Amino acid sequence: MDILSSILRDLRLESVLMSVGEFGAPWGIEKARVESFAPFHIVLEGNCLFRHENGDAAQLVPGDLVLLPHGDPHWLQSDSEAPTVPFSEVLAANGGNASPTVRQRIEVLPRLRFGGTGASTRMLNGVFTFGEGRRNPLITALPKVMHVSLSRGRSIDDWVSRSLQFLIDETETGNPGFQTIAERTADIIFVQAVRDYLTAIPTDAAGWLRALGDPPLARALALVHERPDHPWTIAKLAREVGLSRTVFASRFRHCVGTGVMAYVTDRRMHLASQLLQNTQRPMADIAVSVGYESEISLSRAFGRWCGEPPGRYRRNGQGGANNPAAALRALAASNG
Repeated sequence: MDILSSILRDLRLESVLMSVGEFGAPWGIEKARVESFAPFHIVLEGNCLFRHENGDAAQLVPGDLVLLPHGDPHWLQSDSEAPTVPFSEVLAANGGNASPTVRQRIEVLPRLRFGGTGASTRMLNGVFTFGEGRRNPLITALPKVMHVSLSRGRSIDDWVSRSLQFLIDETETGNPGFQTIAERTADIIFVQAVRDYLTAIPTDAAGWLRALGDPPLARALALVHERPDHPWTIAKLAREVGLSRTVFASRFRHCVGTGVMAYVTDRRMHLASQLLQNTQRPMADIAVSVGYESEISLSRAFGRWCGEPPGRYRRNGQGGANNPAAALRALAASNG
């Protein structure tokens, strides 16, 4: 199994909310922290300055994408001297509504125009929302800021430009089937951004992502993802990957940042949460499919992992974090 594909599939991109912005220098917008959402910005034409709350800054050019997996505060400006205003004010000035009435995966805000009469910058701004993103190992392992070049050093007049324009056109025209086409295109753009980031990770990097480059650990992760219902133990996984129990456990904890069995449990609970939300399978059936002998044992483990029993979790949906309406309010959050 391709372990990264499995993890990306589990990430479950729930919705994408976006707007095309056309900003004339001087201009500047500020975004407040938004918990459980991942703001993103893609420069289509022109350039701008990106600043993160930790002081990091980068000049963005066409084809550049910045993604903030943990929803950190940040600023975008035509230059370092340009004054900034909350994004909510820019949205309101362009007739934006932070209370949508339609629940759908792709939500498009009005085209935004803001700033002076100087050099123009055209951007795609938005937020990604994820199903149980906070418990997905990929999201927790990603850095505060991902800055990647979707054009990979080539002219933006390539697949990136065409894909982005196609996404914009489909969402603005509303042709039959546009939701499905736009969803797939947004998925591809997100996955490509993550793949580009992962290929640039140093080989000596610490943390969970390092395990993907360690053949025995990558194999162990793949086994857990392939067969979550198997009665795994540290010793069994160690034998499967050709390491001693002690070496395997120590190496796993060092690279992944958690114990072997804790990871196995997280994987099972993450899968259970998906089955609870996306199927009507009986609880006992779900329990067996994720490695538990009974509904009671699953309920106890799930309650410790999630903070509420699986039945209540299923009834409650997953809360506002995966609701496009909530994401739209996050995109237009006050003071950001």
